[in-house]
Amino acid sequence: MLPQMNVLEAKLNFSFICDYASVSREGKLSIMGIFENINARVFPVHHPLMYVVANAAGLNSGDRFTCELVPEDDQGRKMAIITSEVKVDSRRHFGFIGQFVNVKYDRPGRYLIKFYVDNKELGVHGFIVQPAPAK
Repeated sequence: MLPQMNVLEAKLNFSFICDYASVSREGKLSIMGIFENINARVFPVHHPLMYVVANAAGLNSGDRFTCELVPEDDQGRKMAIITSEVKVDSRRHFGFIGQFVNVKYDRPGRYLIKFYVDNKELGVHGFIVQPAPAK
């Protein structure tokens, strides 16, 4: 039997936001359309679909992995939340793919995706929602 990992040792290896992500039968991760900004012509704007991809080390099966989408300047307001139970061999890293669907952004600004394992923050991925460049 493998020893349990201490949640305090858990760490986020990487995260991306993209147009699409999947894992093959062989366990290969495919990520398409990685982006850092969302450009909008008018506000508020609804973004139809955003995949969140993350990889973390030091998690145990049964841990709770959560990602929250929040505006950087509005503490406490959660725009969307995805929670998943961890199912992993402790010798391997935990891979996560989630979707935020039809999220409403009221105004331009910096937004954060915060990653947690059992309420311990693992890391943050920031991105910008901004007015589209004039043509």
